[in-house]
Amino acid sequence: MGFEEQEGVYDTRIEAEETVAECEGKADPIFHELNGVEGLQVEDILQMEFCTPEEARCFYNSYSRLKGFATRQGKKVPNKVGEIVRYTFVCNRQGFRDKKWLEMADRKREHKVVTHCGCLAEMRIKRKDGSGKWYVSRFLDNHNHELVAGKYVDYLRSHRGLSDVEIAHLTSLREVGISIPKIYQSFAAQVGGFNLVRFTKQDMYNEVRKQRSLQNGDVNAAVRYLEGVARVDNRMYWRYTLGQDNNMCDLFWSDGRSQLDYGIFGDVLAFDATYGRNKYNLLVVVFSGVNHHNQTCIFGAAMVSCETQESYIWVLEKFLECMEGKPPNAVITDGDPAMRIAIHEVFPEAHHRLCAWHLLRNATSNICDPRFTHLFRQCMLADLEVHEFEAHWDAMLDECGVREVDWVKDLYRRKHAWATAYIRGRFFAGIRTTSRCESLHAKLGRFVESRYGILEFVTNFQRCIDFLHDNEDELDFRSSYGTPVLQTEFVELEKSGWTKYTRKMFFRYRETLRRCVRVKICHCDVSDSGEVYILQKYRRPEQTWEVRWERASNKFSCDCMRMESFGLPCVHIVAVLVG
Repeated sequence: MGFEEQEGVYDTRIEAEETVAECEGKADPIFHELNGVEGLQVEDILQMEFCTPEEARCFYNSYSRLKGFATRQGKKVPNKVGEIVRYTFVCNRQGFRDKKWLEMADRKREHKVVTHCGCLAEMRIKRKDGSGKWYVSRFLDNHNHELVAGKYVDYLRSHRGLSDVEIAHLTSLREVGISIPKIYQSFAAQVGGFNLVRFTKQDMYNEVRKQRSLQNGDVNAAVRYLEGVARVDNRMYWRYTLGQDNNMCDLFWSDGRSQLDYGIFGDVLAFDATYGRNKYNLLVVVFSGVNHHNQTCIFGAAMVSCETQESYIWVLEKFLECMEGKPPNAVITDGDPAMRIAIHEVFPEAHHRLCAWHLLRNATSNICDPRFTHLFRQCMLADLEVHEFEAHWDAMLDECGVREVDWVKDLYRRKHAWATAYIRGRFFAGIRTTSRCESLHAKLGRFVESRYGILEFVTNFQRCIDFLHDNEDELDFRSSYGTPVLQTEFVELEKSGWTKYTRKMFFRYRETLRRCVRVKICHCDVSDSGEVYILQKYRRPEQTWEVRWERASNKFSCDCMRMESFGLPCVHIVAVLVG
């Protein structure tokens, strides 16, 4: 994850080399623009004095800008006590490239163009005894190369660079997820055109790398960022592992708000892994669930180096540690084998459900029969009883001729992980696919890009989480503000639903109120412990449901088990309440 070294080492004539570009962008000196510089003669410059070496450097750089060449600082000569008494500023094309860089046989990258041609142009200054000023002791203006035309001067290295204000503006825009090319367009719009911007996009990328190197690398910068967040959020949790050469292998983190959400909504955990959201192609694993607005919420995230059983076990163990040992009751994934083994080891009591979307995609690729995919979808997602599922499954095998296909046999053996008929009664908060994860990845794509390193990914990922938290706060407000316009004849039940549920969930509950009139009570058995109701749909006498009411606990249950699966009263229980 380090950065490649710049090519080129120059001969001994370039001693103490230091580009003047490092000073570019500071407060403009008095010599930044020279009037009548074309008329300056060597004799005139040799008569000049400067208060500081920096002032001399700025003069020579401004002179070179108008002449059409770039400069850099050359040799510095100290006296016996170590004080610098002589500075040399040279043309940027002084010296020669070391031959060893030109003769490398195993080089993979293309050589950079050779710009150093041994130009002898320079300006030398010495300290003036007594006054402390600096005078020009030598000035050579003989170039052995063509000077650059005026419209290209701004591309020369010493004449371009970002000021402190521009760096601060660049940093603030990057923190909100704006890309470098768009920031460059913003600078161009402010100054009136691209030709007036005194730096390039590459200079902006270099500044980003410079800032990262000052923080001792991408991983260290990300860790320092998390440490900074922890100073504000005392529940911020992060852990990472290092591999060979101290390279980061795995990273897991979760903020305090996400941990609180898991404490409330963590019965169901969905997670999926995706590539392409970071510079190093590290696998990104997002742990998510569903909140009381039926909205996806994030519990934590991880970046792992490979999809191995060991990596997934480490991540899940850190997740469990972060959540104070509370495991989920149900987990839904895309069915990755290493992930499945890790879940069984870390969350042994959790029911593992396979993503319906991935199963349908696998059905298409393994069977290659649209009819099979259609019938399989019905078997998997239709609200069937167990005996109905078995009948539909046998009919599908015969119709499509896949009874002896190994993939189909293995799929049937795992029916408790995907068939609605066998999953009924287990709470999955309405999640049947990892499409919520896929949708979450799409939202995440608005904040992070594949070119981001670890620091940029983590900071912008947290911005995405803050965005989702803000959406949740807004929905909390809308659910508590105002009163509904009642639309059913069951006024009291509708009012009760409004006070108990968020607005999103209330709309679902009200739809159940509307449909309850399609169900009628056929029979009721009364006992000391409670009552048992037998219901059926109008004109569907062959199918019945049994609703029980326990007098002591005042609880209702239905053998359809939809309330246990989705968390809302089913239409049969509501029909009993209405009746």
